[in-house]
Amino acid sequence: MKSQVLELVYGASLEKDGEDWLVTFRDLTNVFSGGKTRDEAIFNAQEALEGVLLEMVAEDLEIQLPSSRQPGEEAISVSPEVAAPVMLHILRQQTGQTIATLAQTLGVKYHTYQQMEKTGQRLTLKGLNRAA
Repeated sequence: MKSQVLELVYGASLEKDGEDWLVTFRDLTNVFSGGKTRDEAIFNAQEALEGVLLEMVAEDLEIQLPSSRQPGEEAISVSPEVAAPVMLHILRQQTGQTIATLAQTLGVKYHTYQQMEKTGQRLTLKGLNRAA
């Protein structure tokens, strides 16, 4: 039996910009990054993507699920510790359910669900504290 893993992977365009690389996301126009090398640009893009997604969860903004990648786009994966709260947030928004009703649907206590989705907010705050 093949197990399925939930992943959050966004397609990104990498373009040479002079001597540097520029990374943009078709599905999330508010996310962009770059780097001196292609590898550095991809690394920075993942960091930027995760930071913006967590901030969007913290601000209770609508997050678009990734569409199918287009030819030539690079796959940028969101780490599991960021993807989990983001996907819960998206599920809640897409179903229009409150935290209470979604917690009940999932069979978990209100505070447990709230803690699972809000983990992203704590990650954002830790990242901000580390950068300070």
